[in-house]
Amino acid sequence: MSVDASKSTQQPDDGIVEPAAQPDASMSPALQAHIGRQVRAMFDSVAEEPVPEHLLRLLKDLDDSGEK
Repeated sequence: MSVDASKSTQQPDDGIVEPAAQPDASMSPALQAHIGRQVRAMFDSVAEEPVPEHLLRLLKDLDDSGEK
């Protein structure tokens, strides 16, 4: 079975790939909810991690340079 990629995603001129307007009807709502819970569980811990010190310094330096 071949898949027509032009129907599954839309690519605007800015290069960002957007999902198709219609969700894939082959996944049940229960499966979609399960996948959503798993993805959130995986990324919640990442969102709670502290910002690395070198990035904080970079942000401070950028902020300071914008005040001149």
